[in-house]
Amino acid sequence: MGLFILMLRQSMVGRGVWMLFAALVLAVTATTALRFTSDTLSIAINQQAGQLLAGDLVLSSNQPLDAVWQQRAQDSQLRTNASTVFSSMAQTGEQFVLVNVKAVNPGFPLRGTLGIEPVQSSSTGIPAPQTIWLTPRLFDLLKVRLGDQIRIGDASFKVMASIVRDPNQETGMSGFSPTVIINQQDVARTKAIQVGSRIDYRLIMAGQPQQVQAFEQRYKDNLPQGVQLRTASQGNTRLMRPVRTLDDYAQIASILTMLLCGVAIALACQRYVTEQIDQFAMLRCLGAGHRQMILVYLGLLGLLLLAAAISGTIVGAGVAYGLLHILHQALPALELQFQPVILLGMPLLTGIFAAAVLLAGFAVPDLLRLIYVSPLRVIRRVEQHFSWSKILIGGSAFLALFVFLLVQTGKLGLSITLLGGVLVLLAVLYVITLLMLKLIQKTSFGQSYIRQPRQISLQILALSLGLGLLTILLFLRNDLMQRWQTSLPQGTPNQFVYGLPPDQKAEFVQRLQLQQWQGTPLYPNIKGRLIAKNGQPFSAAQTKQHNSLRRELNLTQSSQFPADNQVLAGKPFNAVNQVSVEQETATSLGINLGDQLTMSLPEGNLVAEVVSIRSVNWDSFSPNFFFIYSPGSMDEFAGSYLGSFYVPPTQHQQLAQLIADFPTTVFIDIDAVLNEVRRLLEVLGQALALLAALVSIAGVLVLLASLQLLVDQRQREVILLRVIGLSRQQLRMRLSVEMALIGVLAGFMAVILAESVAALMSWRLNIPFGLHYSWWIILPVIMLCLALLIGQSRLRPLWNTSPLMILRRE
Repeated sequence: MGLFILMLRQSMVGRGVWMLFAALVLAVTATTALRFTSDTLSIAINQQAGQLLAGDLVLSSNQPLDAVWQQRAQDSQLRTNASTVFSSMAQTGEQFVLVNVKAVNPGFPLRGTLGIEPVQSSSTGIPAPQTIWLTPRLFDLLKVRLGDQIRIGDASFKVMASIVRDPNQETGMSGFSPTVIINQQDVARTKAIQVGSRIDYRLIMAGQPQQVQAFEQRYKDNLPQGVQLRTASQGNTRLMRPVRTLDDYAQIASILTMLLCGVAIALACQRYVTEQIDQFAMLRCLGAGHRQMILVYLGLLGLLLLAAAISGTIVGAGVAYGLLHILHQALPALELQFQPVILLGMPLLTGIFAAAVLLAGFAVPDLLRLIYVSPLRVIRRVEQHFSWSKILIGGSAFLALFVFLLVQTGKLGLSITLLGGVLVLLAVLYVITLLMLKLIQKTSFGQSYIRQPRQISLQILALSLGLGLLTILLFLRNDLMQRWQTSLPQGTPNQFVYGLPPDQKAEFVQRLQLQQWQGTPLYPNIKGRLIAKNGQPFSAAQTKQHNSLRRELNLTQSSQFPADNQVLAGKPFNAVNQVSVEQETATSLGINLGDQLTMSLPEGNLVAEVVSIRSVNWDSFSPNFFFIYSPGSMDEFAGSYLGSFYVPPTQHQQLAQLIADFPTTVFIDIDAVLNEVRRLLEVLGQALALLAALVSIAGVLVLLASLQLLVDQRQREVILLRVIGLSRQQLRMRLSVEMALIGVLAGFMAVILAESVAALMSWRLNIPFGLHYSWWIILPVIMLCLALLIGQSRLRPLWNTSPLMILRRE
């Protein structure tokens, strides 16, 4: 115990132990905060996305729902609200419009808020009995104003408000527009629901994440015939794809943070061991055995880990509280309160375990340098070097990281790709840096300033690693934000036209051109059902497993694919009865090039050869199809046409006239959906910034640790040069040039590392990648300034001190 206390006091004097402590605190804090952040953001975004359903879960059926479901939801401590959705004709005078009637109860919606003008004073938040709220388009189509009367079925309603915002919009074709909202009490008055009517009875549920998840897992596989249980992620693929991308981004941030913390711990341990190795050598001279030294060293690390866990818990709790505060500012309706029990659960345990794994992987291998230190070091600096110890350090560290990250993220491919890519790139960059320095060394300049190319290469690599890993996350964040912003550019189609009769196509296109409304081509839309492949019907098991085999599909024929489709394999159409299949559908159904697919159409069966496989960007708000046939394969007059176009906000009256002139065509307004997607992307942008900020702290610590070690290694050299007579000005110039060279090279290596790994991750995330040219200047300049600033500030006392004082100090 006395030896342990002695070494503890000795360790507290040096800077290395404090740098190691800071690295461990950061590991606990960052891992805890990232795990808590990832979980919290997932809940927050799912609740935000749940606004499209008006709740977290929706139970729906075309028949009235059994009252037992209401009781089950209440038993699960979920809030509920029932609504009824059906189609009917709205009438006023000579005007008739097919509308989507949404009958709601007080408390609707459970997620999000209804925005209306003028604001009603009703405490229920829904239309009063015998009143109705209309979407803005209906005022033009029905030629009504506030206070007028309209009829739905047999009931008359007074128009009381315009629906400015209805977050309860769905992105499928069932999200018909325009919409009216009435009180549930008025449904019976309309007498619009008759035998054969298309009606959707809904039970909307919302609650705490654990309650929602438990209800879904318990009942999703035990639903009666005709009853569906939906979450926000189902049926809203355009909305949820960015959410899934954010989850991958959070996992990348977690992996990079762990790697950065591991590097910081390794650098801090290296400095700590360098400071303490003389003391351990003295202990060896005094008779201390290897076992004693191991116990002392492990005891010091254990105490350090305990203190870091306590400090990291306090800091992590503060970060978690701040995160929730930020999210509540962005999402006032977020139902998640700060609960220390949640934080002290899995996130904190993950953080402490991560710090322990990193300490074992990056610090314990350095134990070899201390326990096997030669007693001769006391009288002269002699160390036993083991060639396998460096391999052990690197190998054990990466193995510990890989195993831990695999358990934490559960994403084998992502972990292998990222860690493997970083490891390979570091090896390549080391070779490149070493070759560059050896070439420079052959010049007169290099002979003066480059004496140990291998050591300087490692120093440059350490600096570039800290800056490069941090920059990777910034690159990916910028690329993701650019992708999301460009996915909804100005002029994104906000109107879908569906069911356009073939004989009205030419006139419709002419009207769009007259108004100068840009849109996609009009595609023939024919219903069909896939029934066989290569003459063999699909089995009952396949039909049960794949939804595309259980329903009619929207088919089309065209000589050109939609602009956002990309052919992955195959050839263009060159004959009739050829088909192109969407990639995921082809994979799931085992469809290959050359297969013969049989599609059941209204006029009979169609057999076509698969000639190409293509990818489809389902995020775009444009028509897309699973199957596209070659021209002439189907009778275009057997179906109708569909397409999308953009209408400026100031031209809604012209749109109303267009709708009136094509009464048999369905026009679907997706402006509300676009607005909800944009709001969600704003939240995602804030989440990306928060994750990047957490990782930035780890990156800065690695940079500082690398620079401190770089300066420490030059202190003895500066002392010797000062003693043999170099002037202050000569020393300052010499160090400035050397530090500047190291900083610039490290900056360039950091850019290469960041660009390469970011390109690899962009491929994994399926986002477009482009070189970030400005950063090829920014990063070298940043590293140049940091190297000069820290080097000058740390070494200035040495060249300002007289050689005699330096010798006495040594």
